[in-house]
Amino acid sequence: MNYKKFSKIIALLIGIFLLLFGFQMVYFTRIYTHADFRPQQDFDLVLSWNAEGAQPVLDMALSYHKPLFLSLAPWDQNPFAQRSAADLAQVYIDTKATTTVQNASIASAFIRKGGYKKVLLDVDWFHLPRSLFLTRLYLLGGGVEVIPCMKTPLPNRWWSNRDFHVELYKFWGSLGRVGLALVGFETGPSVPSR
Repeated sequence: MNYKKFSKIIALLIGIFLLLFGFQMVYFTRIYTHADFRPQQDFDLVLSWNAEGAQPVLDMALSYHKPLFLSLAPWDQNPFAQRSAADLAQVYIDTKATTTVQNASIASAFIRKGGYKKVLLDVDWFHLPRSLFLTRLYLLGGGVEVIPCMKTPLPNRWWSNRDFHVELYKFWGSLGRVGLALVGFETGPSVPSR
């Protein structure tokens, strides 16, 4: 391979990378600046993952009289041990998913089976673009609207936050996991047995 041809290939790859990175930045910025900290519209189901902040998400679902789907793998301890059976009557807890891709896949199957048409996705601010993208991807063609909502408020100067930088990389890893899952390879840590 001659030097000119090699240089053109490298320039093309750098151009593609910069274009994709630009699209990613526009997408993340749009989600961060248009998502609500608290829901402003009606919905059928609250969807969230991660045990941290599980209590406020449950309280929000109860205040709107809506069911809650919560993904909690790995399951270390029940975040609702002190709650009444009445509070948990409409709570579905997924203990199998260990990655955001699995969260979205399992939640989407639950949403389709339950016939929910308007779902509120409530996760931490930095996690919202990736979670929203994956959930919408797995619900593609199902006629389900996924409403983005931040469990935590967007910080000042969010673009300089380490969590934001980590999510930029994780987004591409998640797309790779989706591709692998499509051909039958699940990736990610296994769920510890109890």
